[in-house]
Amino acid sequence: MGLTYRTYLEGSRVFGCSKCRTHLSTTESIISKAFQGQHGRAYLFDNVVNVEEGPSEDRHMTTGLHTVKDISCSRCRAVLGWKYEKAYEQSQRYKEGRYILEKQLLCEESLTIKPLSDGKLLTHFQFSIQLEGAAREGARFNHYNLFPRAIGQIVQQYSARELHLTFTQGRWEYEKWGYPLSFSAGTGVELWAWLWKNEKLDDNWKSLTNALAGLFCASLNFIDETKTVQPQLSFRPEGPHNDTELFDSAELRSGSLPHENVCTENLTPWIKLLPCKSTAGIASLLNGHELYNSNFHSMSINVRPICQDSECTHQKLEILQTLSTVINPVRNKEIRGIVERFIGFSDWSLNELYSRKISRACPLAKESNLLLIIPEEGDFEIMPEADQVIKGETVNQNIAIYDLKKDPHNLELSMKWNESQFTYDNQVILPRVFAHRYFSGYGQERGGIKVNIFNKSPDLTIPIVYYDVIPWYLKLYLHTLKVKINGVEVNSKSKDYPIKDLYYQPAVDRSRPAVIEALIHLPSNSITTLSILFDKVFLKYTEHPPDPNRGFDVGPAVITVISSNEAEDNQKKAEGYGLPTPDFSMPYNVITLTCTVLALFFGSMFNLLTRQFVGLLTLNDEKIDEGKQDENKDIVDRKNEGTEKQILSEDK
Repeated sequence: MGLTYRTYLEGSRVFGCSKCRTHLSTTESIISKAFQGQHGRAYLFDNVVNVEEGPSEDRHMTTGLHTVKDISCSRCRAVLGWKYEKAYEQSQRYKEGRYILEKQLLCEESLTIKPLSDGKLLTHFQFSIQLEGAAREGARFNHYNLFPRAIGQIVQQYSARELHLTFTQGRWEYEKWGYPLSFSAGTGVELWAWLWKNEKLDDNWKSLTNALAGLFCASLNFIDETKTVQPQLSFRPEGPHNDTELFDSAELRSGSLPHENVCTENLTPWIKLLPCKSTAGIASLLNGHELYNSNFHSMSINVRPICQDSECTHQKLEILQTLSTVINPVRNKEIRGIVERFIGFSDWSLNELYSRKISRACPLAKESNLLLIIPEEGDFEIMPEADQVIKGETVNQNIAIYDLKKDPHNLELSMKWNESQFTYDNQVILPRVFAHRYFSGYGQERGGIKVNIFNKSPDLTIPIVYYDVIPWYLKLYLHTLKVKINGVEVNSKSKDYPIKDLYYQPAVDRSRPAVIEALIHLPSNSITTLSILFDKVFLKYTEHPPDPNRGFDVGPAVITVISSNEAEDNQKKAEGYGLPTPDFSMPYNVITLTCTVLALFFGSMFNLLTRQFVGLLTLNDEKIDEGKQDENKDIVDRKNEGTEKQILSEDK
């Protein structure tokens, strides 16, 4: 049926020749995925290895005249794409010296485990399934094959063009770990979807949240109108699209629950969507006890259309399931009590990480690969020996590849270090753009939000989109928005004012949140500070959560880097904020006092109404009563004696 099913356990994607599997490049070198080649979709790379270049020739393309060289695999001589030598139009000069690789001529593999700069380990599971002819509006799903029926029915029933659901616990440390492998999300649950326009669009969004809540045992049904947003600049479609046609036919809806806890009850239905569940392949490593014992974990479902030809007339619907974890092997060993004194702290194995083994590959998987990033030099040992070791893109790094389809039986991958020579990897690629958001002010009436956005590039002005959703109970004042660059305030009328476009949606009490979206140009090597003030709204006592003194969770802000020379990057962080809370013991005190008064009143009245009142006797009255009682007693005794004598005479 032309369906593909790939499983990955990765830290970064690796691209290779589809015929001979020769390594070509990685995701770190991707500049753009929005190109079209002669065989369909193509990627623009900054650096490619193991290729041979052909002669130069001038070629007319859709973007103008270019001087290009065809490139082919140095091993099997398969044609892969071309290299841009010269662009004759100024707007296309960024392509010079870069490479186009045809997606249909590539096989996507993945990096298994990636050591981080602080000694932790990043693991990234990825599963992909495609469904033929189901990416158009109103398309009917006749044959699901390996595609999960539960997701297919939800997408079809509620007219979803794209669907992205993420469960996250913890926070990704950009300044320590560099860029994540996929777009990260803030703590809690985040959902955004492109829905086909029709008269039931809002009803479809509400039904979509309820259906996903039931499927994944989550509280997504609490994403109501007070938490629903329609972003204007952020969350662009990941599938193929034409902007004009897209905005005419589909609308974006987004919502998040930053206070939602992620647990095994969410993991179990996620695993059940896989064709082999957790019985075979790398999914057999998914042990909830170990996954949720990690420093960071993020689980996502992404449903999107993908093009199959250059005209994009033939599309497939793809579901991409990813699960990322950051594990501290030292802490895990200390918990198990198996660490000897300063020996084996950095050693690890799959069995120690997940308490499980890979017994066999998933028989339904077309490809099942396990990859590992290792230093080019160092005193370490990996067991068993890899099927293939290739050169990595970063300095002093190699990639060990294990093909689970060849010999998956009881794979016990392990890595041991000589602790006396162990050094942490300092070759991490830190992001050029990152941010810190925090709340300012004090007291129970007013406050503020401040965001420091760092641009570490020494010579590039980087455009970004800043997106923030503020709950309605924090009442923003747009006129208090201030911008500082390196501590110096910039006037909005100045030519150096970094905000080039601004979208602001004011909040409506108990109806919708406030939304800020700003297109900002960050000067090179600078710190841009945004600040805005707000008032705290006094809520009704019934609107407070069960733990009001903990505070309210404010959803994460999103930064999207927009550049012709790099892919988009999202960075988010959720915060908690306290609101004025009433004395919740007052109703209890009032009820207690009222009930006490009522009890005293009722007891007294009941006693008065039901008691029989008897007059009090004086001392003389008591003596008279005693005399009468003695006389009555004598009379009764005489009667009893007479009766007894009569009975005896009758017997005689």
